[in-house]
Amino acid sequence: MKPLILTKFLLFTLLFSFQGWSQNAPAPKVVVEQIQAYSYLNPTASYWKIPANISPILETLDSSLFVTLKMQRDKDYTTTTNALTKLNQTGKIKIDWSNSLTIPYHAYIEIYEMDPEFAYKNDLVNLSEREKDSIHSVWFIACSIFNLKKERVFQKTIMLGFTPVESLGLGYTIKSTPSMPNLLYNAIAKSMKYLDAEGDEIDFINVKVPAAYATDNYWMPFVHNMPRILFDTTKKFISFEDNAGVHALRMPPAVLKKINNKDKSETNPYKNLVELLRKTRPQFNRNEYYQVMQPLRDIKNNIDYTLESYIEFNPVRAFSNSTTTDVILFSSYAYTNATYSSDHKDANTKGKKVENAPNDIFRGGISYGYKNLLITAQLSFVGASFSDANNTIAASANGNTGRIPSYSITDLTGSYKFSKMLQLKAGINNLLDKRYFTRRAGGYPGPGALPADGRSLFISIGAKL
Repeated sequence: MKPLILTKFLLFTLLFSFQGWSQNAPAPKVVVEQIQAYSYLNPTASYWKIPANISPILETLDSSLFVTLKMQRDKDYTTTTNALTKLNQTGKIKIDWSNSLTIPYHAYIEIYEMDPEFAYKNDLVNLSEREKDSIHSVWFIACSIFNLKKERVFQKTIMLGFTPVESLGLGYTIKSTPSMPNLLYNAIAKSMKYLDAEGDEIDFINVKVPAAYATDNYWMPFVHNMPRILFDTTKKFISFEDNAGVHALRMPPAVLKKINNKDKSETNPYKNLVELLRKTRPQFNRNEYYQVMQPLRDIKNNIDYTLESYIEFNPVRAFSNSTTTDVILFSSYAYTNATYSSDHKDANTKGKKVENAPNDIFRGGISYGYKNLLITAQLSFVGASFSDANNTIAASANGNTGRIPSYSITDLTGSYKFSKMLQLKAGINNLLDKRYFTRRAGGYPGPGALPADGRSLFISIGAKL
């Protein structure tokens, strides 16, 4: 059955017919058998694929078209969705009413993205040249209803023309197809109310959508091996265009990681970068460094990318012209939820917290530098943990087991560079002289809670020979 014929030459044959029924009879039942979609412009992309939640489309039909036709949709029937893969599949409907034979009417919805020039050349709509220039995307939406004899009793088509409207955005507007999934199907669902028994065979509807904004970028060429590209900066999808057409990239949130430039160990994942920065950056010890990982997914070509970049930041240098003063804010937070798995050999510990593994560890502070002087204050917080696998809370008589309370300590350090060869460093650990312990022991040097160091002072002199 072909309710809407769309050949490879894109010839639309549209019919409009309606067979009424007695106004006094109960509203006949109708089921929406299938919603199918296809994009002639971007057949391999996913932005036009029908979303999992089709309730907005069905609810609009319930409150508009089916009311006009005096039909009542069977809401217990599950509508199927189908994303077509080839152009020659459009306009073809596979009728299988094995689960709905008792329902007198069966509806089908077809959603197709077309080239705007196709509509203009075939005189499907009568628009001025100015109106044609403003439309960036065209969608045809058709509804066909059949009776049990497989006779078409209703068909109507509407054409949506998406016209971008400028709003707030970073960069400048670009002529790009505004067809992001949420935006697209919100517009389609709302447009379903125009599928009525009145009007022309094809009703044209102009849909206003937010314009896409773009900015020049210089790193995309390294990713796509092509000249500088414009990309959308206002949505979770970014779109860009080149000679091959319009592309879209899904843009998940970027991941920002602070680089520990004090860590000289072999296990530091940024070891090579830290060594390079130490040799090349004059204010290396006074600046903050971050790694930015931006995952991207090209939804047209089904390719994943990860853009990696680095940030060097100094708040004083960022907001003033001072060349002698530095202020650096730093912080780190780690959350750990370590528990014994359900297949652990000891049944008593299944699902319990791993010992000596606090949930929360936070370190933060501020560094102030003036010329060759650098002073740093740091606050450290470590959450509570358990000392044994049974997660004993109350301390035992000998102190071997029990909860390890949370604690926080403050450290103050300072350094002064007399020259490139000579440096003095001093500090006070546990400045407020807090009393705490970090572990419990059953043997030497226990048993019991092992107290941590109180306030302590250190002074060191470093020389390079």
